[in-house]
This record gives sequence, C-alpha cells and structure tokens, in this order.
Amino acid sequence: MSYSFTKEQRLLTAKDFGYVFDHPARLSDRFFTVLAKKQLSPKQARLGLAIAKKNLKKAHDRNLVKRVVRESFRLNQEKLMGFDIVVLVKGNVSLDNRELLHQSLKQHWDKVGKL
Repeated sequence: MSYSFTKEQRLLTAKDFGYVFDHPARLSDRFFTVLAKKQLSPKQARLGLAIAKKNLKKAHDRNLVKRVVRESFRLNQEKLMGFDIVVLVKGNVSLDNRELLHQSLKQHWDKVGKL
C-alpha cells in the first residue's frame, strides 16, 4: 500500500462534500467531528477538510490542523477504504500537543473502519 495523499483521495467539489453531509455517520469528541459515509462504488478512501476560520482564527493554526489530519489519514487509509470522510474541527482544539490530536483521530478512524 502506498502511503501517499493524492488528488484522487481528496473531496474536491461541492457535490462530493454534499454527498457526505447528506445523512452521514457522525463521530464526535472534544477536538473533532468526523462525518463518514460509504461510497456508492467502493474504492480508496477520500478526505475532505472543513476547518472554519470561526473556530481557529490564525491561518497557521488552521494549516497545522490540516497537516495533522492529512498525515493521520494517510497513515490509516487502509482501514478507511470505501468511505468518504469530512473532518470538522472544534474551537477548543489544543494545538500544543499534536500527539493528543493524533490519538483523537486514530480513535475516529478505528470507529469509521468498524461501520
């Protein structure tokens, strides 16, 4: 398995995001809300990010969270096969400890893999 993050693994269009936002499985903790939905024709997992400026004011904070989420997704993509996933961040996310963010995301990926 390749651990890259290619363009085919991203949700790019409003139609793609709309598909996930329409009746998804919703997982939530104190840092993230993860929306997941099975693909109609299963293939590789795809990720979309919705990191609101309202929740993280500074661009470098939003970019840091995006990097952490993409890295975690990339390393756990084999258990997410056949899912479209959108990750939303909550305003109280702690950027001081990236390991907490990785643990939170790993728990979400494990739950999505069991759906």
